[in-house]
Amino acid sequence: MKKVLIVDDSPMVLNIIETALSLEDYDVVRAANADEALKKIEEGKFDFGIFDVNMPGKTGIELVPLILNHPNGKAMKIIILTTESSTEIRKKGEDAGACAWMVKPFKNAEMIELLKQLEE
Repeated sequence: MKKVLIVDDSPMVLNIIETALSLEDYDVVRAANADEALKKIEEGKFDFGIFDVNMPGKTGIELVPLILNHPNGKAMKIIILTTESSTEIRKKGEDAGACAWMVKPFKNAEMIELLKQLEE
């Protein structure tokens, strides 16, 4: 079972993603902000991360290199999930180490398909 760390300050978004991924047999761990995510990565390894950009404190883009530089996060494939779609912000995400980008609102099936593509 693949393990996914989802980081978003919206409880509603966390619930939607957790429900969708759990139905597809992903083991989902939630964090409401970057600091919580960093605590979760201390506790174990994850296959994927799905990070919101705009959160209180560190942004999802700032979180990406922190996670990828941690021993438990080195192999993670990170998706940025956000309302932001500008080329400049997308480039910042890629430069930080994110491997994919999804714009809110999103379809659960598209997220699941993206995760399956990243598994290959």
